[in-house]
Amino acid sequence: MKTIGKEWTRKEEGGTFTADHLSPSQLSKSMDIWFNDYVILTAKERKDLLGNLNMDIGSIVGIAAQLMITEKLTLEEVMKGKK
Repeated sequence: MKTIGKEWTRKEEGGTFTADHLSPSQLSKSMDIWFNDYVILTAKERKDLLGNLNMDIGSIVGIAAQLMITEKLTLEEVMKGKK
């Protein structure tokens, strides 16, 4: 990210920005919601917000894929909770 001024440094360093990366979900938010989430709220406060269904399903799919790759499990084994 190209820095413009102090306003884009992290809060811990005296700035206002509380995120350290940009994601597609951040970029699809309206400016007022993005400002609230990434300038007003801290990372811990953002983490405490309720997620949405897409986040939950993405997490489940990611964990299942990781288990299938790293543990060499089949989808059926993952679904049955082998690991």
